[in-house]
Amino acid sequence: MEYTFREMPDVHGSGERKIYPKATHCSQISNNFFMKGLSTRTAYGKGLIEGIVQELTTEMDSYLRLGHSVKVDGLGTFNVSLGMKEGHETEEVKEDDERYDTNGVYIKTINFIPDRQWLERLRTTADLHKVGEVKKLHPRKTTLEERRQWALRYLEEHPYMQVGDYVFGTQTPRSTALRELHKFVEDPDSGIASSGTRSHMVFVRKGNGE
Repeated sequence: MEYTFREMPDVHGSGERKIYPKATHCSQISNNFFMKGLSTRTAYGKGLIEGIVQELTTEMDSYLRLGHSVKVDGLGTFNVSLGMKEGHETEEVKEDDERYDTNGVYIKTINFIPDRQWLERLRTTADLHKVGEVKKLHPRKTTLEERRQWALRYLEEHPYMQVGDYVFGTQTPRSTALRELHKFVEDPDSGIASSGTRSHMVFVRKGNGE
């Protein structure tokens, strides 16, 4: 396995420059290629293996939809995470007699935690090779208007934006990001509004959560 080092973005504006290793993935192995390879290692044909995989996921569905986690020895543990659909905002804590918006809750993704023995086997057998030099960040200087346009594009694809999202996407220090976001909120023509208060504040498209 080949890897390289990349420079981490300074999202907190501390001035510290750190690097992290990142795998350089060669390509994605197709389902057809993988199933054919698996069939050569067993006494089962490709079609039968694909059928077993389908039945495995179908059986998991019956437990995951009820809120259970599913552990498969040698493979790992599966469970689900919930989120809010687009157009339904996260809410502040309410009093006991107030109702929450439950219509927007949906299953956002399936989480997977690999089996410990499988992970350890991969760790001990993988042959790691560093390639290339450290890839450093060279942020392009942007104007305030360009950063506002970036925020609007982000909000076209996401129901809300947190300060950290803006920091990472525009490569601005956190203090600068906070100042700019509040400036956008105060500008009636910016297209950006805020929702929530203090540490729970997020930013949304104007007219989509005010």
